Amino acid sequence: MNEILAIVVGFVLTTIAGGWWASRLQDRSWARQNDARMRDEERQRASAACQVLTSLLDKRLYRMQRLLWAAKQSAKIQQDGELERRRQEYSEVLIDWNEHLNMNLSVVGSYFGDRARSYLESLYEDFKRVGQGVENVVRTARAGGDAVKAASVVEVEFEGRGIGTLNDRVYQFGLMLMGQLRDGLVGRSAPAPSEPNMRK
Repeated sequence: MNEILAIVVGFVLTTIAGGWWASRLQDRSWARQNDARMRDEERQRASAACQVLTSLLDKRLYRMQRLLWAAKQSAKIQQDGELERRRQEYSEVLIDWNEHLNMNLSVVGSYFGDRARSYLESLYEDFKRVGQGVENVVRTARAGGDAVKAASVVEVEFEGRGIGTLNDRVYQFGLMLMGQLRDGLVGRSAPAPSEPNMRK
């Protein structure tokens, strides 16, 4: 009788311990799968944000360049309204740009970290500086001045990959984001953002 009781107790304990262990393994497996799924979703959201933002940067850059080209050829183009059309196209992208300034900074900071957010902030300043230069060329063209001479100061920002030009800085920013995507350094794996500054 004692042998049967020992077998029954052993069977019950083995079943309970085995069930507990199997449940624990299943929980761990679920946690790993859930973590992998969440990281994959983070990568997908970061990739989508990267594509939207780099497209917006390229769009503004190109529209600025087209406006500059139109201003340089102002004598011929003003007759058919091309300068005004290109100025309007630039204004449209500028509205989209300004409507998303802080959101883009927040998205870049949370998905790609502080270094990327700081780089984007400095790009904002570069775009502002170059944009003001392009607008000065447009004003010169409208006033009948020498737009070609005025444009020579600004047009280097759009040409090739000269170090420090706006074109190069936009390229480097996109390269940084895409490198982090490739290496999986996005979302929770991105460099940790600093505490927000709560100044009043």
